[in-house]
Amino acid sequence: MRKIVLLVTAPLLYVAISVNAVQAAQWLGPQQGKEHIFRQADLESLLADNPLGANENIRAVPLYRSERSSNVLVQIRDREPLHLHADSDITVFMLRGEGDMRIGKEALPVKAGSVIHIPRGAVHAYINRGPEPAAALVVYSPAPGPKDRIPVEDKP
Repeated sequence: MRKIVLLVTAPLLYVAISVNAVQAAQWLGPQQGKEHIFRQADLESLLADNPLGANENIRAVPLYRSERSSNVLVQIRDREPLHLHADSDITVFMLRGEGDMRIGKEALPVKAGSVIHIPRGAVHAYINRGPEPAAALVVYSPAPGPKDRIPVEDKP
């Protein structure tokens, strides 16, 4: 009987730990212009300090940028337009929300805790399926140039 209780309890404990880990996410990185001084920021506080406006669909909050990479906190209320990145590979760390990450013609379900890597040149877009805005930490590598984001027409 004791083994059954442990088997049932262990997965429940794992879920509780996973949920709290996402909610307590921290960003640790250098200060812009003072690369030798690091700062720690609670991502939930950064989101609360930079909310989407009532009529705003997407908000991007830069955290750090160098020639080699760029870190941006992104919120999406509904969806982003289909596009590709000409200069950068991107890695998306979903912090909150749930939806579909469209890559090419395929739509893949993602949620808080998902990590998505999108190579440069891959056509993609995020579609929010939850009731609240989704939020993600996006890492661009290398940092995007001024013509990195290229809109793509959605063809059936």
